[in-house]
Amino acid sequence: MKDLLKISFIICLVIVVYIFKDNISTFIMDNIIYRGSNKVLTYNEYYLNYDYNYVQNIDSRNVKNYQEVLNIFYTIINSGDDSYSFYCDYSNCLNDVKRLIADESKISNINNFVHPFNSFSTINIDISNDGKITVKNKKTYNDEEIIFIKTYIDTFITENIKDDTSTYDKIKLFHDHIINNTEYDVDKLENSYDAYAYNLLINNKAICGGYSDIMSIYLNELGIQNYKITSENHIWNLVNVDGTWYHIDMTWDDPVASDGKQYLIHNFFLITTNELHKLDSVEHNFNTNIYIEAK
Repeated sequence: MKDLLKISFIICLVIVVYIFKDNISTFIMDNIIYRGSNKVLTYNEYYLNYDYNYVQNIDSRNVKNYQEVLNIFYTIINSGDDSYSFYCDYSNCLNDVKRLIADESKISNINNFVHPFNSFSTINIDISNDGKITVKNKKTYNDEEIIFIKTYIDTFITENIKDDTSTYDKIKLFHDHIINNTEYDVDKLENSYDAYAYNLLINNKAICGGYSDIMSIYLNELGIQNYKITSENHIWNLVNVDGTWYHIDMTWDDPVASDGKQYLIHNFFLITTNELHKLDSVEHNFNTNIYIEAK
């Protein structure tokens, strides 16, 4: 009888260990190997609880395959935490991490799926030989810039968006407002590539990063799911309206005219990928293995 109880206890213990193996592994890493040196990941107000085909939010700190490496980087950047560590838990993990960070575009692509206020301007990744990876990043926007942008957008929403305004009109009103008050920065101001949306509002000039960031921030403020798409030389928005994904390219809807006049068009406003590529298949040629929702 005692032997049977022992066997039953061992079986139950094995089951419990298996179910909670990730938690146990993390506990050992944190409290024995690294002696509590790693803090819990925190999430700020700009964290987006969205999963995509390319990247998904992840709870475990112990990554087990390349997809989970992508997922943990997405989760860290998306959380808004400035510094966080995770562990490699499979044989080729360190090589996968090195392969990922060796291609700067892959990390930058992950930046497109998070709120612009949580996006990074620079990122530092430290890899230790015992499988600990520490990620530290510097945000694209500082607190002062965020307050300025939020105040601008909140004011626009208060003055222009009503309870019965349709999603289509909510987006179109802001699209038209920005284009009517902004021109493409043909001279590429020295600071055009820093804090894109802030400089758009300050200078009334922008390159594609400014147009796409300000639209993304606005859409997130309204709770409308979206992300940015990057091609080789361009960036624009993809937005989910009533379950369908559409492209918005405010840069190309704000053309630089030879007569010097300012024009507002809607050729690139809430269009499908087929419609987009009929208009332009060069500058808008994007990687469908990353931006899968836009296929």
